[in-house]
Amino acid sequence: MNIYHAIPELETTNIVTAGVSLRHGGVSRSPYASLNLAEHVGDDPNAVAANRAILFQKTGLTDLRYCRQIHGTDVINVVDQALPTSTLPPEADALVTAQRDIALAIFTADCVPIFIVDVTTPAIGIAHAGWRGTLARIAVNTLARMETLFGTIAANCQIHLGPSIQKCCYTVSAELLTQFTDHFGSTVASGTNLSLQSANVNQLVQIGLPTAAISVSPFCTACRTDLFYSHRAEDGQTGRMLSFIQLNIKS
Repeated sequence: MNIYHAIPELETTNIVTAGVSLRHGGVSRSPYASLNLAEHVGDDPNAVAANRAILFQKTGLTDLRYCRQIHGTDVINVVDQALPTSTLPPEADALVTAQRDIALAIFTADCVPIFIVDVTTPAIGIAHAGWRGTLARIAVNTLARMETLFGTIAANCQIHLGPSIQKCCYTVSAELLTQFTDHFGSTVASGTNLSLQSANVNQLVQIGLPTAAISVSPFCTACRTDLFYSHRAEDGQTGRMLSFIQLNIKS
């Protein structure tokens, strides 16, 4: 059974391994069935540990770094701040590194996982973008941090927006919709529905990313609960997918 969805748009760079776990192939019981990879949702910790072991075996990942996501804009350089295994991880919503064989990861169940590959340096980043993070420009903030740390130039990057809730299923308040259209243009809205994907793409294009360098998953997590977890479609009680990216060459 295939337990994760690889991202060929990034892996064709030949310098990264990147993917998003699917919800099947694990040991968690309902409502987390079955490959829940997050510890913070109420699942049996032993089941989560077993699911992570399954993921590691299938992907070959060994050094996984993640953070405690708080819908903010903080970005962690994992070399500066080692993420502990025995205590709570630090609070942040994005991770970056220029070191090889370290897998950066975030957890989602509707929010947008944003994968960044700086092909030239090389360096990588991953960000968690719900509506709060998107409105606060977490993707742009992550690229700015990579520029400061590694000399990353946005125009040299490939970016992928992974499976997440899409415009077809994401109804929001009129007030929130107005905030988004004011910041990112009318293309992010359709009636009372919001496209987080368009809002993130628009903010990236505004800072110099070529549109051809940005790819967007066609999968809506709320439509495809056969494959993915969806916080909204499953009334807030469900598991989490893990999105991961790893640099595979010497930097």
